[in-house]
Amino acid sequence: MIHELPQVYVVLDALDECVQRVELMETLEMIAGWKLQNVRLLVTSRKERDIESSLRGLVDVQNRVCLQSTIVDEDIQRYVRHRLSTDKDLNKWNKDAVISREIEDVLRDGAHGMFRWAVCQLDALGKCRNRITLRKALATLPPTLDQTYDRVLSAISEDDSEYAIRILRWLTFSAQPLSIEAIAEVIAINVEREPAFEPDEVLEDPSEVLNICSSLVTITTEKDNRHGKPKEVVALAHYSVKEYLLSDRIWTGKAAMVCEMTSLITL
Repeated sequence: MIHELPQVYVVLDALDECVQRVELMETLEMIAGWKLQNVRLLVTSRKERDIESSLRGLVDVQNRVCLQSTIVDEDIQRYVRHRLSTDKDLNKWNKDAVISREIEDVLRDGAHGMFRWAVCQLDALGKCRNRITLRKALATLPPTLDQTYDRVLSAISEDDSEYAIRILRWLTFSAQPLSIEAIAEVIAINVEREPAFEPDEVLEDPSEVLNICSSLVTITTEKDNRHGKPKEVVALAHYSVKEYLLSDRIWTGKAAMVCEMTSLITL
């Protein structure tokens, strides 16, 4: 079929987040081996050794583009500025030019090119109620993404910790996307008791999942192919969240106590 088309454009974004990475790389090598003149392929990825090694023989040096950190930093600053002006929780800090500029500068310099890091810090800053707590938060930002996720987990209240672990467990290991209605019910499942399902634990307001898990999860709207209607789907906010939850690194931070009490990694 490709031969019959005048031009074919294939875009693969975030190759490093692909679960079937090995199979995908083999497919890319196969496509490259066809040497088709009408096929254009664009691939984006973080710097991962296996991906760089595989692509080295497929992509000429002149066709490789490494984003300059200064350009990324400028984009992050624009994103921060946009969030400050449009996010209802952050808009209060946009009224003072000095404060908003301080937030922009601190997050731009601390992100080191990581948009995800900036997103999480903004979520946290939105909870600050006055300038004292804001400046304290800006002065104690976790320097890495792992430490950011560790802080998010540690900040979950004791009342919500068990529910948070159940939600994260389902989202981490589920083979298919989970609707917000499904998450509202699976939160009431505890396999260590009999019966496992407790109806009174079902979330009355499914959107509370965002309050429970904070920056670790997100709710998006997708089209339901079966009924043709849009549906809200809950997912881990970023592939790096899943990486963190499944890694040994989770046991070295402050969140380790929470994970030990609730056996996060075992399903």
